[in-house]
Amino acid sequence: MRKIVINNQKGGSGKTTTAVNISAGLADKGKKVLLVDLDPGASTSIWLLGGERPEVEKDLFDLNSGAELISELALKTTVKNLDIIPFSPIRHRNTKSLKESPNKSQLLKKKFQNLPGNSWDYVIFDCAPGLNLSTVNALAASEELIIPVVAQALTLYGVIGLLETVESIQLKLNPDLHIAGILPCRVDPAIRHNMEIVELLIERFGILVYNTYIREDIKLAECPSFFQTIFQYDPKSYGATDYRAVVGEILSKDNK
Repeated sequence: MRKIVINNQKGGSGKTTTAVNISAGLADKGKKVLLVDLDPGASTSIWLLGGERPEVEKDLFDLNSGAELISELALKTTVKNLDIIPFSPIRHRNTKSLKESPNKSQLLKKKFQNLPGNSWDYVIFDCAPGLNLSTVNALAASEELIIPVVAQALTLYGVIGLLETVESIQLKLNPDLHIAGILPCRVDPAIRHNMEIVELLIERFGILVYNTYIREDIKLAECPSFFQTIFQYDPKSYGATDYRAVVGEILSKDNK
């Protein structure tokens, strides 16, 4: 079971679009995928559950529950092989007890460690922008981090800040965490500045940058309005082609 966090400390980075469409792309390849929505905005949950925000009585961070809670909270989506644990507003009620827990940073790590390995092939965590306790838990529970970045000025500084966070997590909570890849998003090849940013990322971070970048595509902006992934909405679009290629790069690292 590969556990991957999708995160960038800056908002508007294409994080949710990337989390949903990578998850759907992996599912389309026959992989069993669990997408965990840790963003209070709940955009991922609304997108994949047809605009609904299901009322749940339990939260993934329930201090009194173990790994069985993961399967209990997982819901089917309209995408074959893709399940989701939606964001739970109940978490806000438990914030105080969560922060007072001595293991507050490793609750997810312990739950997923005790989850049967054949439950899903991939677990994808979609986190909120910035760094909160939920994101720290996801980083502590995962082995891989994918960083989506918009091809704009100041992008480099946001990536450097997140790498510093990763180093801290590696030292204190999870030595197995590593950068799976940096993914340039919303790239218009016709705009010179966009391509300069992509080149700058490659110059600075080398092989950490995916061979694929996600081109600017209005279809990627439209598909959430129809509660469809890009592969359902327009499988021949630039967005579908690019995310399919990224999924191929992710799959190539299986068993490595």
